[in-house]
Amino acid sequence: MPRRFLPVLVLLLSLAGCAFVTPRFEQNVQTDFVRADMRKLTTRTLELYYPARLRPSALRIAARVEDCVERLRLLPRPAHSRSRVLVYLTGEDFNNAYVAPDYSSRPQQMVLPAHMSQELFNLLGFGPAELGSVGCHEAVHYVQMEQTGGLWGLVNTVTGGLFQPNTLTESWFLEGLAVYYEGRLGQHQGRPHSPVWRGFFEAAAQGLGGDFHAGYLSPEHRRMDPFGGNYLIGSHFVEWLARTYGEERLWRLVEAQGTTLIPPVAVTLRFKDVYGATLGTLFDAFTEQLARELPRRERPPTQRVLAPEVGYFARLAASPTDGALATVDVGRDAVPHLTVRERDGSPRFRRSLTQFLPGRRWISTHPLNMSGLSFTADGQSLFLVAADVDALGSYRSRVWRVDARTGEVVRTWEGLEGMGGGVTPDGQAYVFVQVQGDTANLVRLELATGARTPLTHFEGQVSLGPPAVSADGRIVFPRRTARGWNLALRETDGTVRPLTDDAHFNYSPRWLDAGRIVFLREHEDRWQAHVFDLAGGEPLRVTDAPHLVMDVAPHGGSEVVFLNRHGFDFSLDAAPLVPLVPPEALAQAPEPAALPPEPAPLVEHRLDIHSDEPYSPLERFFLPELRAPYVYALPDASAPGRFIGYGGLLLAGQDRLGFHQYALGIEADTRLRDPSITFDYGNALPAPWYLRLSAARAVQENRRDLQASLSLSRTFWTTPVRFSLLGLRRDWYATSRRPGVRTSLIGPSASVSYFAGESTSYGGTQRGIGLALGAGVYPLAFDETRPFADVRAELSAYLPGLPFVRRDSLQLSLVGRALPNSPEGLLQVGGVPIGSFALQRRQGPEDARNMPLRLQPGLSFVENLRGYEDFALSARHVLIATARYRYRIIFDYGWTSFLWLAPSFFISQLEAEAFGSWARTDGRADHRAVGGAFFLRTRFGQSFPVSLFYQYARRFDDGLGHLHLVGIAL
Repeated sequence: MPRRFLPVLVLLLSLAGCAFVTPRFEQNVQTDFVRADMRKLTTRTLELYYPARLRPSALRIAARVEDCVERLRLLPRPAHSRSRVLVYLTGEDFNNAYVAPDYSSRPQQMVLPAHMSQELFNLLGFGPAELGSVGCHEAVHYVQMEQTGGLWGLVNTVTGGLFQPNTLTESWFLEGLAVYYEGRLGQHQGRPHSPVWRGFFEAAAQGLGGDFHAGYLSPEHRRMDPFGGNYLIGSHFVEWLARTYGEERLWRLVEAQGTTLIPPVAVTLRFKDVYGATLGTLFDAFTEQLARELPRRERPPTQRVLAPEVGYFARLAASPTDGALATVDVGRDAVPHLTVRERDGSPRFRRSLTQFLPGRRWISTHPLNMSGLSFTADGQSLFLVAADVDALGSYRSRVWRVDARTGEVVRTWEGLEGMGGGVTPDGQAYVFVQVQGDTANLVRLELATGARTPLTHFEGQVSLGPPAVSADGRIVFPRRTARGWNLALRETDGTVRPLTDDAHFNYSPRWLDAGRIVFLREHEDRWQAHVFDLAGGEPLRVTDAPHLVMDVAPHGGSEVVFLNRHGFDFSLDAAPLVPLVPPEALAQAPEPAALPPEPAPLVEHRLDIHSDEPYSPLERFFLPELRAPYVYALPDASAPGRFIGYGGLLLAGQDRLGFHQYALGIEADTRLRDPSITFDYGNALPAPWYLRLSAARAVQENRRDLQASLSLSRTFWTTPVRFSLLGLRRDWYATSRRPGVRTSLIGPSASVSYFAGESTSYGGTQRGIGLALGAGVYPLAFDETRPFADVRAELSAYLPGLPFVRRDSLQLSLVGRALPNSPEGLLQVGGVPIGSFALQRRQGPEDARNMPLRLQPGLSFVENLRGYEDFALSARHVLIATARYRYRIIFDYGWTSFLWLAPSFFISQLEAEAFGSWARTDGRADHRAVGGAFFLRTRFGQSFPVSLFYQYARRFDDGLGHLHLVGIAL
């Protein structure tokens, strides 16, 4: 076959798995769409589906997103798509937004929540109500992925949409481009305007002297936690490319990527075509300029260190009475902890917050999900708000009351929508930020009764940050205005007045005394602590931290404490309450010199509404998203010189909200002349449950299969549950050596899997417990009248490894499986290879397991046994115990390409393992093995994990001896 036809053949063969059904949205989003009164808003540029209750928010978000899309579509030359952008708005709080590419059975789409509840989005320059601007970030992805031409453009036109090559651009370019533009589309919002974003980058750059290697562009590089190198380093690299070579070349690269046949290959050479230099050369130039021009900043002599390391992310509060310092922190070698220190920084206690057993009170303990840390006036109690997942998978916040002497969580208040704030000094109430739709307000929670009282009555799009409450009931809080984050004061009579009105990102206020506050404010593009007198005057800067100050708090009457960013972590520092420079004037007008230039100024966008109507439940259901006929030929291995022709049709479709989905595949060939047919149907109307029906007629040279299954599944919190009904019939055709054989298997099954654990970036899971249960009953089995059952239970535990070794762990597991009343030897134990390809050297007899055809209906009953990858045992019942010790050696190093043609290459870690396994089959035979293994974990193109491994095992039973395995695992 001519080589020029090979890509086309690969494309045709890849079509076989392209017709499928799967939930279109996450469980919580799909449930919202099923239960809500849904509407469709059509504008000049958008198709927006939204719950009717969110119409005011939907119109505001649509106006901003449409404005961004229209700005972005002016950038590619030529633009490959002018179809309306498909957008979904949900009222569920999932603290995320994303664009799903056009892939086979699912169209390209953007999914946005109506609000965010994590304070993290405030720190990154957005706000809980700034979903229009978040949508601008996603619009960059959407427009970039639209740029598809060449063969893939033709294929997508014919099939309705199969693949978009720009989805396989390196992740750092995808996210870096989106972050770059999110702050340059008419509003000063997003990460490019965040002092936190700049502070993290500057601190990391100074820590390395600007010498980033290409591995820092990878989302796998753990030094870049919590934001990811693809976002943090990628956005600054893209900014450098735009500043050095112009924005036009960014989109020339997008065009080149969108027209390539095999997009992961030769990415660096496409950079050379556009920029005149390979990707590696460009990144080296970026880091060299960074090393030359980055000013080196050090702590001033007056800034003292109370704790040198408090993790890569943390939140802080200080007690006004005894000076105790509380942090919720996490490190690359430390799980999330609540740490309380004495005034001098010495530890009072350090307590893990993770709960493990079923029925646990909370799931998430990461500091990213925490906000509103504050002490009562007597210093006895610490309050905070933790965002956690609910039974549907959405975020719901709860207030914690923690005993500041022991770390015990004394009580929680459930069901908050929003983020933290501050406890009243008397400990009687907690004031938090409630977010409904895209409107935030302050609400007072009475701790004794749980009653909630609104304290502000803002309407429309309003973003607030965590407040602080004074002893007399006044509340100071951040509010996002047209010029950015500014401070406001709520008086005791309910009136609200602004305290600042400028573009210096004023945030995180705390009361120093009845007349003064300390807060964070940009100075020379860096967050520094400032003091402000409410009686009048101007902000006085009291810190000169090198890169970033976070969570400033008064510490006695003479100093402040704060989180100081240095390198890749935070330290806990203190500085005196002494003004460093003359007062800064509160700006009353914008300061253009302090803001980066914008390519296009903000002009109020008027939404051109074409229609706004109730959703039609079967909209586009009968118009397949995928419609792909295909024909190809392959050589006949049994008859040299002859070819077998194949032809088929794939159809897949669904309505716009994914309530109903279907996929149909038909294929026949010139040898068998008997078609194979598959059909799948998915129904999301029982949401949060998802119903799936599958049927297939599969024909091969020696057999014909009829298969049908019905399944119902959902997730409770993080625990998946599944019920299914399976029916199989297989007909083995008669041959000259044997008659035809028919076998069947029909029966229901159910499964549930629970896991709770805590992990570190470098060490993996450190403590955890897992429980999995499954059962099936097969009243019709193998065309016999004797039914049998399949019962399985698995218990696993993770424990810390050796003392003083932080990157190791011990896993213990116990598996019991029984197939009562089943045919002899139906259960296979062992014989499951580790990877996709392996070479082996072994001692002992060959695997002689051979199942009769009547016991092969199309479903296997298999249990893995470590050390027995080359040898399968037969049983009805088995008990397996396994112990595995793992130690990780961290590399986190990467290159922009692998041998110039392959995509980027990243080496994550080398895992050294020692293991022991024991199995008892049918209550009488033991099977034991011990051994060790090495796994080198790598990733290509920031998307494709590849592991190289070597394993040695010594078996003591079954006549087996040594086993050496070398291979590749995908």
